[in-house]
Amino acid sequence: MPKKVSMQDIADKLGVSKNTISLALRGMPGISEQTRKLILDTVSEYGYEYKKKASSDKNDVSLGNLCLILSKSTMKSADFFSYIQFGIENEAKNNHLNIFLYCYDELENEFETPLCIKDGLINGVITLGRISEKNLDVIRSYGLPLVMVDHYFDHTRTDCILTDNHCGGYLAAEHLIKNGHKKIGFCGNIDFSISFYDRYQGFLKALVSYGIPLKEEFMLIDKSMNELIAGGVQEAVKVFEKLHEMPTAIFCCNDVEAIALYKVFSAMGLSIPEDISIIGFDDTEASVNINPELTTMHIEKDLMGKKAVQRLIQKLNEDAQMEEKILISTPLVQRGSVKNIN
Repeated sequence: MPKKVSMQDIADKLGVSKNTISLALRGMPGISEQTRKLILDTVSEYGYEYKKKASSDKNDVSLGNLCLILSKSTMKSADFFSYIQFGIENEAKNNHLNIFLYCYDELENEFETPLCIKDGLINGVITLGRISEKNLDVIRSYGLPLVMVDHYFDHTRTDCILTDNHCGGYLAAEHLIKNGHKKIGFCGNIDFSISFYDRYQGFLKALVSYGIPLKEEFMLIDKSMNELIAGGVQEAVKVFEKLHEMPTAIFCCNDVEAIALYKVFSAMGLSIPEDISIIGFDDTEASVNINPELTTMHIEKDLMGKKAVQRLIQKLNEDAQMEEKILISTPLVQRGSVKNIN
């Protein structure tokens, strides 16, 4: 008795993924008409029978299924990424798209591909937050339309939705400079996130543009004050006690880091902004729940999620497109943590 032809056999024959075969047989978008025709012709030639799963909803007008992939650490950043996730889910719902949420542990040695992708149930993928290049390559190997949110790699051609972190960093530093500050520091581990690195680069550009001297000891770019104070605020205080002099203002990589500095400077007997000014980034809810309220850079979190789904729909409905990096502007939100010392 001859062996029954499987979907994997067809995929191996054509050199495409099993998921691509499934999309073609279900009449779903996301692949070119040329590839669809080749698959259908091969299926007919080999006598493969595709059995559609019965739908419980006769009125189902779903465009398809998306997989939203994020790490556990991203999931824990509820004051930031949860708003982007809401934007993704809301826009998907508005466009009759179902969302499969997959949360993975970035500390695991091997990335386990979501079953919904392995089983060919997914039409497109959105990754949210940091992800390793190795894990991204695993996802890309399935040939699905992909959009990254709040992360990118310089040499990987992938659609991305990003905050304009470089420009935001420039505007934050410029705000401090225009308020008379010349002894300006930066606080945050720039190796932790590409966003933090880009904000630092924008910050440096502003210093150069305005002729403000860069003081290396003010550049605390390899430390997280938020992590240091977890072991006791004195650990962070020691960092500043080693400085020959204190900056008059500090730009922080995000609001979490800025709020950690409130605790550090309080322990040192310094007042904000009378003794030192602070500006953050992200405009989280916590930034208005402290005294004084934090001056920061606003991020359109819901819009980032919305744009990710819109871009993915474009890719599902069009065969070939050049990858895009979409930057969303970050306006300054002036509150009470920056003092004018002119």
